[in-house]
Amino acid sequence: MEEKSASMSKDEKASSTSGYNTAAMNAYASLNRNVLQSPLFKIILDDGSAYYIHKELLAGLSPKWRQHTDNQVTGEMLLREVDTVTLQRFLQWAYLKEHTIDEFENPGSALLIYTKLYVLADRFDVQELKTFYFGKLKTLLKQRQVSETSFTPTMLMEAARYAIGNLPSLNEDLADYLLQYMTSTLPSIRHLPEFASLIREYPEVAIVLLRLTPHTLPAPRMSTINIHTWAQGNSKTPRGSIYWTKLNTAQLPLPSLALALTGIDATPADDLKLYTSYQWVEKHLNPTYNTIFDSGTTITHGAWCSWLEIPADHQVLRTGTYNMTEQLTKAGGPKLIPIQFPQPFVRNAKIVTFVNGIHFDKNYDWNVQTEAINATEKGFTLKLSTWEDTIVLGLGVTWVAYPEGTPGITSGAVNTTQFRSWKNPQHNNAWYKSFVGEADFRSTPKIFLGLHACSFPRGQTFRLRTGVVEGSETNQYGFMWRANTWLGTKMYSTGLGYLAFDSNLEENPSAGTPV
Repeated sequence: MEEKSASMSKDEKASSTSGYNTAAMNAYASLNRNVLQSPLFKIILDDGSAYYIHKELLAGLSPKWRQHTDNQVTGEMLLREVDTVTLQRFLQWAYLKEHTIDEFENPGSALLIYTKLYVLADRFDVQELKTFYFGKLKTLLKQRQVSETSFTPTMLMEAARYAIGNLPSLNEDLADYLLQYMTSTLPSIRHLPEFASLIREYPEVAIVLLRLTPHTLPAPRMSTINIHTWAQGNSKTPRGSIYWTKLNTAQLPLPSLALALTGIDATPADDLKLYTSYQWVEKHLNPTYNTIFDSGTTITHGAWCSWLEIPADHQVLRTGTYNMTEQLTKAGGPKLIPIQFPQPFVRNAKIVTFVNGIHFDKNYDWNVQTEAINATEKGFTLKLSTWEDTIVLGLGVTWVAYPEGTPGITSGAVNTTQFRSWKNPQHNNAWYKSFVGEADFRSTPKIFLGLHACSFPRGQTFRLRTGVVEGSETNQYGFMWRANTWLGTKMYSTGLGYLAFDSNLEENPSAGTPV
């Protein structure tokens, strides 16, 4: 075993302190005789190397260190998860209150060493050491901004990962500071595999970054809660009109609207049924539309949907609907419906599906899922499936398609089963979806979100609200989504489809068109 001592003889002191400043030499000189004459305490690292420090010096750094030194009858301890360089710098600081890290020659290494020393100080509650290296780290990062001192984004990610993985909370001063600094460097680190790995391993980091960066409101939504109150729920939800003043006769042909259910508060009567649709009307020479919620005999207390307007001549986004009127059961197997595009895309399409209407037999559980499979440039297969004893009497589906690989757009699906089992229902469900590795947004994208799958037990009021988490909303790096129930409603799982795209993709039909 390699053994090294941090204690110094008089001759060693004269030579060893020649590279330090006066303050460091004074710090060593101030050590009293009792400290320097105390027994040496042995610290053994994972690699088997051993280091020595005067026991009273170590014990005087913090109550935690004293506890360790007092409890070790053998005068030694095994210190895990600390490397040689970190311990050497720690012992150096203990004696001299200074260090010999050349941060200007190798700022990347200094950044990681400072982080490791802060973590070690936090582990043993050495507040003076934490303050010392936190100040060093902040100074180093600020100097980089001023003088462009060179260390790579990968080095920053390495330090951030070590801090996040080893500190008890993201609220620790150093972790919080590194995360704030990362928000200013996201354009240079967001493409790194290390960044994507960090987000996957620590989703809470993405949530913090999301809150530290600018955000915007999600796409507009319509709610019949504005038209009637809960107590006035009835079998035919009143119609409500939203006027699109930007659509005038000069902009004909009329655009398409993609509709998706985002919330339901309904009590089954004969069945559980709720459909949303729209119709174009002309009012004061301006094309407008009415959004209609139709629930048959179901008592609807509230219904919510989101919509996406797609110009008729858009060269990237296309949308359509499918209305299933026959029964869907597990015994009958999934329904596979071929969908063909009016005009083929330049390459294979990517499709996201949404539910715009549901109709369940109330006597059985309410399970359904929609998805697109076997996509080509000419079309795809719409797959509708259910499980257990569910009988789906009808289903309305909206799909949105675009050429795979189109810049400035991404889509997919999220589900509550990503973070909890369907066996553990809960009212409040929220999770983070990152765009990292999916799309390279230069600014905050628009986001279209809606129901695409659900699993609820029978015999209850169907209560569900979904959407982007208010207060976090969405930005170019990802978004927080929610799928919540309330009162006595139990939810096994809910799946949402999402479509995120640059603003100019919607406003300019030719934007993002593949070459």
